[in-house]
Amino acid sequence: MAESGSKSSEESFENVDTSLEERAELLDKTQWAGDFEWHQIEAIVKYMRVKRVPKGFVLFKEGMIEAFMCLILEGMVRIEKEDEKGSRKSVAVLGAGQMIGEMSLFNEEPRSASAIALKDTTFLLFRREDFERLSKEAPLLALKVLTRIIKLLGERLRRTSGVLADYL
Repeated sequence: MAESGSKSSEESFENVDTSLEERAELLDKTQWAGDFEWHQIEAIVKYMRVKRVPKGFVLFKEGMIEAFMCLILEGMVRIEKEDEKGSRKSVAVLGAGQMIGEMSLFNEEPRSASAIALKDTTFLLFRREDFERLSKEAPLLALKVLTRIIKLLGERLRRTSGVLADYL
């Protein structure tokens, strides 16, 4: 994991050289893309890059400020949160088709958890500046992307509320 003063985690992700068509095909295979038509998928991936990290790599650390979302294409990522005693607790394990880090696109708050690759992991990277550019260049498509993210966040919140209710 990059420390302050060195390059950020985003900058240390391995680039995977792909064409626009290849990125569109990769996105189209995910459940995330289910609400989009092919021409919209082609437009969205102009703002995304394919990246890869090895098993054990920390994609982001709780408290970081970097603003990017990852849409997992292949591999597995564990989400960890530090408890009040400083112990790391696993709160989720996410795989292909799932997104991580999406809240950072819309707020400037520090990361609420850490994300660690459990396997070699390939993902589409979508940075805040990419989303802002999409919003200016294709506002209706950006709204549809935002709606998709909100829908998935709502589903995640419902699951979390159910687990919390079981503990109360």
